[in-house]
Amino acid sequence: MAVKSGKGNSGKASKATSEKKHVQETFSIADIEKLRNEIVESPKNYNKIVKLQTLLEKSIKDVDSLTSSSGLKVHRSLLFNLTKIYLYLVSKKILKVQKTQNEKEQIVSKWLIAKYEGFQRCIFEIWNMTNDSDKLATLKLDGLEHLMNLLKQESKYMRPSDDESYFPSTTYRKIIFELLRSGVKSKILNDGTIDDYLLLEFQEYFNKYWDLKFYFFQEFPVVVKMIRDEDIEHYIAFSKLITLIKLEPLYETENKDEITEKSIFVYRVPENMVYSVNQLHINFEKSLISALNFPNLQKEEYLSILSILHKRIIPFFSDATKLMDFLTASYTLGIKSKDITMSILSLNGLWELMRVYNLDYPDFYKNLYAILTPDLLHLREKSRFFRLLDLFMSSTHLSASIVASFIKKLARLSLTAPPSGIVSIIPFIYNLIKKYNHTTCMLLIHSTTTNEEDLVYEDPFDENERDPSLTNAIDSSIWELETMINHYHPNVSSLVKIFQQHFTKYSYNMEDFLDWNYSKLIDAEMDKKLKGEVGLEFEKWNKMFDDEGYLQDYLY
Repeated sequence: MAVKSGKGNSGKASKATSEKKHVQETFSIADIEKLRNEIVESPKNYNKIVKLQTLLEKSIKDVDSLTSSSGLKVHRSLLFNLTKIYLYLVSKKILKVQKTQNEKEQIVSKWLIAKYEGFQRCIFEIWNMTNDSDKLATLKLDGLEHLMNLLKQESKYMRPSDDESYFPSTTYRKIIFELLRSGVKSKILNDGTIDDYLLLEFQEYFNKYWDLKFYFFQEFPVVVKMIRDEDIEHYIAFSKLITLIKLEPLYETENKDEITEKSIFVYRVPENMVYSVNQLHINFEKSLISALNFPNLQKEEYLSILSILHKRIIPFFSDATKLMDFLTASYTLGIKSKDITMSILSLNGLWELMRVYNLDYPDFYKNLYAILTPDLLHLREKSRFFRLLDLFMSSTHLSASIVASFIKKLARLSLTAPPSGIVSIIPFIYNLIKKYNHTTCMLLIHSTTTNEEDLVYEDPFDENERDPSLTNAIDSSIWELETMINHYHPNVSSLVKIFQQHFTKYSYNMEDFLDWNYSKLIDAEMDKKLKGEVGLEFEKWNKMFDDEGYLQDYLY
């Protein structure tokens, strides 16, 4: 019985396979084109749409396993000819239920609308396939082209009246939603963008046509709600948004009047709204805020936004202070995860809001002070930090106690910093003292204590205090830099001697010191031209440590 049953199943399977082959063989490209012509010729043949669409729905299941070019041509022909059919139906205004239609015509229109939506779903289903084959990529790109052509056709023939402007937002919203949700997470790059050929193709439309860009940001908050309602992971959608806005600004802010000269994709749009810079800013702001409100944003996603904040986001917000919550959350996350780069970038954003938009953020220097940790000077990002710190300390309204705290903290960090870090600290402190010219800050390098007092001296500086205005640094001194005179590295010991001279030297150009590292320090020594012979140790040692080593008398 088992054998008999097996033969029966085998027979059914072979029958199903033969039926599938029969469908593919009986519908050639010529047959598909013939059906299209018949459908266009007479409304009596509208039912034949079902044949083509059913074939498309069945063939989609085989897209992942396409091996022959002939099979690909059939799939492409199905998409192309069905698109031609719907372009025709749209032009005849049949895909719109109208009051002037009788009951029978309305039933036909509703039926055709359902088929049209089914055709769109077929394309979206292809988009959501994850096979990396070239054949599937071809079908995905074809699908985008067909949908965009249908979008343009809708804008012309589905207007409420012939003299009205119209943009088919419903169809465009579907395209955006399916475009943002499709793809694989593994394609997300380190900078937060995504390597997605379908998105890159859409980006060509996005950057070229102003109306597509405008309505993208108008529909994006709605799309975000759809993604959240369907409990779809946000990572791909978030990375695609970053990809779209990172490459170039929304428009050249210096030439905003030239926006009206930008190309339009659809037939006619309401120009007063679409060309409104203020409305674009409102839409863009809502879009970004909705994206930033995705639950469980990852650290990499915070960084991807922070890295483009100044040039790609803040200039196009109607109220940039709405970014304050995001920036403070970014700073906190950076501190908790010990990611100093994130904290620095978030403070940079807050500084921009304070400087340009008069944001009131009293904890700015307190949070900036918290970044000054021993780890900072061992990171690759230290040069970026000192550039930003130089910017942040440019305010002439800082109190002497805050300036002294930063000077003292940097001096304290120099005790455990590598030479490349110390080389950045010394000129930075010199510039701070010279810039502010606080008489009280000068006391940090001009001690007035006696030798007897120095014997029982206790540094009043509280390095554990988080508030720079309460550290008592103003009553301390930067004795830490005096110890650098005996530093083993000659660049450090010679550079720090500037504090033993009168403060008549011009401020240092920090760019000359920020990119120093061990490699550059060693190269500088190796390339140095010497006036005479180099003094060498005249005794030879076989060991560094132990009783007979070079350091035998050194207590360690």
